[in-house]
Amino acid sequence: MDWNSVAWLRRGSRRKSVLQLLTKSNNPLSADDVKKTLHIAMSQASATLKELRKKNLVVCLNPQDKIGKLYNITKKGEGVLKKI
Repeated sequence: MDWNSVAWLRRGSRRKSVLQLLTKSNNPLSADDVKKTLHIAMSQASATLKELRKKNLVVCLNPQDKIGKLYNITKKGEGVLKKI
């Protein structure tokens, strides 16, 4: 288990909310989906997904697209979320 990622996720309520949202969703989500569901700014949704991707907690399913990127939670992301 990556305890640094667990601690990092605990420090950010928005990061935790985005991961929980991805876990509950049956389909991959875009930054716009995250923005609308969590009632946050688009810049916050995009930045949070980028942070989570860098930590390998989410994966971008279509990284070649500039608009409408879709994200899904990884196994590591699910494991880290369960430890919180």
